[in-house]
Amino acid sequence: MIMAQAQWWKERYIDRRAYLLDHFEELSLNCEEGMAILLIDFMNEHHIAISHNILAEKMKLDGAQVDELLSRLTQKGYLQITYQDKRVVFLIDGIFETPKQPALNFDQSLFDLFEEEFARPLTQRELQRMSDWMHEYDQKLIVYALREALIYDKRSFDYIERILLEWHKRGFSAQEYEDGKR
Repeated sequence: MIMAQAQWWKERYIDRRAYLLDHFEELSLNCEEGMAILLIDFMNEHHIAISHNILAEKMKLDGAQVDELLSRLTQKGYLQITYQDKRVVFLIDGIFETPKQPALNFDQSLFDLFEEEFARPLTQRELQRMSDWMHEYDQKLIVYALREALIYDKRSFDYIERILLEWHKRGFSAQEYEDGKR
């Protein structure tokens, strides 16, 4: 019974697509991401095989755009791509789960924050750089480096990276930033 309660979206009487459309603004999805989630849900319900090529064809996107789109959805925790029963499976259960408290008190992912501040979608290269930063630095420190760059009106990944490298050399931490030290 606890499992069924935890996964209410799997009940046969739930219209998941209606739920998604009704809660669209709360999910911090752009139209492209929303359409991808709706397509994946539809294709899963009707047991239609999903692939990058099929999504690219249906959404009129090229392969790189689909990769970027799926990467953003995965980063947000809305999509999980697994391998089950000798086939690739696209799961969107994450979109229905109770949102976890964000570590930085942001309503959006780090990637969304950068896109919002840069006022444009990030390139694949920029997404890769951010991914590399996330493996090397505390996520809070990356956000603080972005804030520092914005203070000086420098919307540049190179500038943000120089800040991170300088802080790393000094052993500067997110806690020190929060304590007002620079």
